Amino acid sequence: MCASLPSLEFTGTQKQRLKELGDEAFTGLRFLNATERDEKFDEIEHDLVKKNKESLLRLLKSTRKPLLRQIERELAQALTDDGFTEVMTPSIISKEFITRMGITESHSLWKQIFWIDSRRCLRPMLAPNLYHVMRELRRICTPVSIFEVGSCFRKESKGREHAEEFTMLNAVELAPRKSAGERLKEIVDVCLRAVGMPSYRFQKVESEVYGETVDVLVNDIEIASGAIGPHELDKNWLVIDPWAGVGFGLERLAMVRSTCNNLGHVGRSLSHLDGSSLSVM
Repeated sequence: MCASLPSLEFTGTQKQRLKELGDEAFTGLRFLNATERDEKFDEIEHDLVKKNKESLLRLLKSTRKPLLRQIERELAQALTDDGFTEVMTPSIISKEFITRMGITESHSLWKQIFWIDSRRCLRPMLAPNLYHVMRELRRICTPVSIFEVGSCFRKESKGREHAEEFTMLNAVELAPRKSAGERLKEIVDVCLRAVGMPSYRFQKVESEVYGETVDVLVNDIEIASGAIGPHELDKNWLVIDPWAGVGFGLERLAMVRSTCNNLGHVGRSLSHLDGSSLSVM
């Protein structure tokens, strides 16, 4: 007689609890009976609760700053040292700025925008405001080297690598003193070395907004996307000079550096803090 094969999974409630505590490796586990399953669940939950408590205490007593903020500070310092100036622009932008980016009602990104009313929305990206600011600063000097850090908002399908509110850092240099492509690579290198990620690779992809762009991957996870101009969109902003720009997803960087596998756990949250679950009891 053949022995029975393990076929029982964790219950839905057990899976949800382990997911909240940061372990999704349970999906492949199978058990012969409920007793074996429940004993394994208790063991894993105990270990994860202990790990979460230790991480939260380390944050409260030692580091005192979430990794997301640490990465933001490191990037800002590296860019400032490289001659960039930080700017701050509104999170609410006009419909006109959206359409200047080539995003109309027929565009796939249109449905992901959080509209406040018929004329205003929460910004889905930092680029529109930076286009405007760098054009104005162009009247004063060149090159114009600026960056911004801030929240962006999109109606994303929930997943480990997406969130409806996420943090971007965009750096752009208008009228660089060398080719835009070369300058883009330099900016990426300055940033990733600052956060301890000197090993990365570029990959050309098609963008919903810019057409062809260059993704930056660390451990095969996309953590940034870069583009260069002149570009077709430039005329909408009265920009005539070459430029190089890159946008980093800070939660993506935090995921890679912490080895956390869920973007929502390292970002702005009421259920998690710095990758650790607040539901540890």
